[in-house]
Amino acid sequence: MFKRLLFCLLLLTSLVACGGNGAGQVPAPVEKTVDGVTLKLISESPLSQNTDQTWVINVTQNGQPVDNADVYLDIDMPSMPMGQNKPLAKGEGNGNYRAQGIYTMGGAWAVSVFAEFDGKEYQASFDFNVPE
Repeated sequence: MFKRLLFCLLLLTSLVACGGNGAGQVPAPVEKTVDGVTLKLISESPLSQNTDQTWVINVTQNGQPVDNADVYLDIDMPSMPMGQNKPLAKGEGNGNYRAQGIYTMGGAWAVSVFAEFDGKEYQASFDFNVPE
């Protein structure tokens, strides 16, 4: 009996320590470079459905911050189109822009970052799996 209780306690502890299904975890920053422009997406919120999400988008060109861009996200669920979900980002200086949006359900999502400046548009897409 004691061994079974100890086993269950160890199993529960390991599940909690590993984060279970990933709920409540803030994803690591991701970035892509397109034509000398780096678009870095930093999530400030854990992946969660029906909860406000906050992202910081860092835009640099050849290593220098870009502060004069129009930046927005396109948040889409490829397996089930969810309609328009394109939050605009507000500039904060030093190449940083902040946007807020929402994942309306759990599953696979694509977040595309768009930055337009000097007459050219740059785009990078990133995939996330939102826990159910």
